[in-house]
Amino acid sequence: MENDEVGSAQADGNPTPAPEFGEYTAFQEWKYDRVFYEEEHPKSWLDLGESFYRSARILIEAAAKGEVNQDVEGIAAIFLFRHYLELALKHIIVAGRWLTKEGQNAPGEEVAEVERIHVLGELWGLVLRDAKPKIREEDWKNYDTGFVERCIVEFDTVDPKGFAFRYAGQGVERLRVHFEWLGAIMEHVYQVLEGIHTYLNQMYHENVEYDAYLQAEYGADLGW
Repeated sequence: MENDEVGSAQADGNPTPAPEFGEYTAFQEWKYDRVFYEEEHPKSWLDLGESFYRSARILIEAAAKGEVNQDVEGIAAIFLFRHYLELALKHIIVAGRWLTKEGQNAPGEEVAEVERIHVLGELWGLVLRDAKPKIREEDWKNYDTGFVERCIVEFDTVDPKGFAFRYAGQGVERLRVHFEWLGAIMEHVYQVLEGIHTYLNQMYHENVEYDAYLQAEYGADLGW
């Protein structure tokens, strides 16, 4: 492949594939082609927390099997999982804020976004304050929240500011990681957190459906 063809656009608008690694040298002059394209309609189905979790799971399982380097890809995988934890806790907090203690949907103007908090323990405290009271006590007890809390405590112990797995010199150099156990832990934590979020989200949508039913059936009588 000639240098001036590398990375150039084909007739269909797609970039020309880069050469095989065996053909590549850093002295080739590539024609840069765009990577990012704006969609006409936003991808409403995207879930960044899910993206971080699934990517972390793939890498952590590979690290446990020795398929990737635990001190290279493994470190990045831990950061991905920790960031999933942060996003998952924030999702639960917001879902809880969309509900009142009486089980009704809160007015949109009263629902505040989560503050710029990155300490997992602080976020868990907000889950207990803003989400737990909206869940029936017997239902909350069905979730293994004690296990989740112990996971959060350990992460906050080794990474209190969320920097250890992002920047050199923040503590990761002194850690040895049990990737096999981490893989099992992250799956259980994921199931618990996603279960809580689904519970709250389902409550909200059931309220929407019930309000729509009342509107359709009795709206005129109630003056709605």
